[in-house]
Amino acid sequence: MNKLKEALKNNKISLGTWIQIPHPAIIEIIAHNCNEKLDWICIDMEHGAIGMESMTNLIRTIEKYDITPIVRIPKNDYIWIHRALDAGAEGLIIPMIKNGTEAYEAVSEALYPPSGKRSFGYSRANAYGADFEDYIDSANDEISIILQIEHVDAINNLDYILGVPGIDGTFIGPYDLSGSIGDAGNFEDERYIQFLYRYTIRSQIHNILMGIHIVRPTKEKIKKAVDDGYKIIAIGIDAVFLEEKCKNVFSDL
Repeated sequence: MNKLKEALKNNKISLGTWIQIPHPAIIEIIAHNCNEKLDWICIDMEHGAIGMESMTNLIRTIEKYDITPIVRIPKNDYIWIHRALDAGAEGLIIPMIKNGTEAYEAVSEALYPPSGKRSFGYSRANAYGADFEDYIDSANDEISIILQIEHVDAINNLDYILGVPGIDGTFIGPYDLSGSIGDAGNFEDERYIQFLYRYTIRSQIHNILMGIHIVRPTKEKIKKAVDDGYKIIAIGIDAVFLEEKCKNVFSDL
């Protein structure tokens, strides 16, 4: 079962985390200690040092813990979409969607015909052909498609993007969004605040669930995200977990 998709279908909050270090041990440590809290783990191929072979091994490890494997691909490209899904990803986070055409292409490439244009082929996702028929019959209903809204153009084209059928949710990208107006990281900029307000209102109107990544999580930040209506919440990053714990331990010496 795709735990992310199931939660979103029922309008429930879904918690996950973010992986950038390409080693299965990272997932084993996180999953062993947080398994009951996590619906999904995102393998970050956009900013993480992760290749195709590493991604596949990370998916294998995530599956072992009954957590849903999600992949953020490097760009909105049919090759990355097909290869990530064929490797066993049960959901995609697709970055830097700026308009309705790009949103349509992303969704279309993630779905098999007649709903989309995804290519058929034996792959790990269908047990290298052993479960081919069962997989292609169910894949369109089981894969989560999450688009990232992280540019001023996306805000200006929100109605076109959110109106594309097949989207399960979106992720706001605060740093890239603020950077697209030349003020990266300034979340007090009035323009950024207005963008965020428009994103919230239009998402509610289109009934598309919102996502946010809390890179340095605290109880207060998580509560605020919940209160603000976010349903897809990514908690931290493996590298940040390691960094913060190292600082805390060594600063006490």
